Amino acid sequence: MREPANVAMIPPPLPNTFAGLMEVYEDNYRKIRKLCDNINPNVGQYLSVSTADLDLHMQIIERSRYTYTLILSYHFNSDQTTAPADYPQLTVRVYHDAMQAEVLPGITQGSDSSAQYENKRLLRRWRDNRFLSKWLSFLLRRGHSFD
Repeated sequence: MREPANVAMIPPPLPNTFAGLMEVYEDNYRKIRKLCDNINPNVGQYLSVSTADLDLHMQIIERSRYTYTLILSYHFNSDQTTAPADYPQLTVRVYHDAMQAEVLPGITQGSDSSAQYENKRLLRRWRDNRFLSKWLSFLLRRGHSFD
């Protein structure tokens, strides 16, 4: 179907921009809601078992009226030879009111007043949240769900 000639098309946000980052946050929110089967989990531990993938662990570490913070992680082996600190994990804050989810940043070095530092911070947030988006897509394709 063709768009009418008088309708202005809004271009999608560019990668590595604030607008693009906000779009990734929205995409992450939709995927996390699908992964959690559209429930609002309470503080605690959750496990998703998939025959096509490793077990996925989710821990809700904080919950408030409009947000919750979770940690997603794989545990690679059951014989406990790998310390939990060595497991890959992402800490994610989910905002129900804004319908967004973002990877919480780690401790960074630099001056808050530096434009160069702000640009690096935006790029880091972009990379981390794109990774989360792709990982969530992978998890959903592999049949993971917390219900």
